[in-house]
Amino acid sequence: MPVLSEASPAIRLHAYLDSTAAMGDMALVAPSLVLTRRSKQWLTRMNNMSASFLQAVKARRSYYALSATSPIPDSQIQAIVESAVTNIPSPFNVQSGRAVVVFGEANQKLWDIVLKGYIKSLGDQAPAAVVKQNEDKIAGYATGYGSVLFFEDQAPLEALAKQIAPLAPQFPIWSENSTGMLQFAVWTALEAEGFGASLQHHGAYAPEISAGIRSAFGLPETWKSTALMPFGVVAGPPGQPGREKTFLPIGDRVKVFN
Repeated sequence: MPVLSEASPAIRLHAYLDSTAAMGDMALVAPSLVLTRRSKQWLTRMNNMSASFLQAVKARRSYYALSATSPIPDSQIQAIVESAVTNIPSPFNVQSGRAVVVFGEANQKLWDIVLKGYIKSLGDQAPAAVVKQNEDKIAGYATGYGSVLFFEDQAPLEALAKQIAPLAPQFPIWSENSTGMLQFAVWTALEAEGFGASLQHHGAYAPEISAGIRSAFGLPETWKSTALMPFGVVAGPPGQPGREKTFLPIGDRVKVFN
């Protein structure tokens, strides 16, 4: 696809269609571009696609009450994750994002590892009420249909940082940017298919958890855990506890200048 200028949408559309040899029904009448029915339909379709995407973004919430059912086959879930990992941007196209999808017994194994490691991280002096609260939360994550485990492979990141030494301090930041986009893409796509999900970070809480996950699933030592995403068909309202989401004034959060 060509790099288009900051010209009007019509001119940008003209350039795109010209680059793809789709100009058969376009008529250029100087000094303006006349859009024919086909090109108008194309532009409408693009607008509809962005509206659908933003609607999916809006619908994405954190769901904690999940059931172990799925509206789509496992192969489609795998395809969603594979597509996201393939297409999400990464610094200098290093492609450091990694993901693991677990179902059934493998999903239960994951959350058993998390539970054991997290309770250990609380220490012997943790109040019984705190231990029970966290046991219940983690048990809830295991009730879903499956989980997606996200990682950043440190090997290619470290190799690239050595090649571009002046930028080395920025790579951890850019890595976090990339994994965040990957998590969001998978989360939103799963939501669009009828799932609910949440994002957990137990892999960073205790060495026993991240090491246990790598050992259980035969993953390289260089895979750094960035998040765990339990998912399933929703069995309750979003939020913990369930509540409507509120928003700060958008004018304080987005600024536009000409």
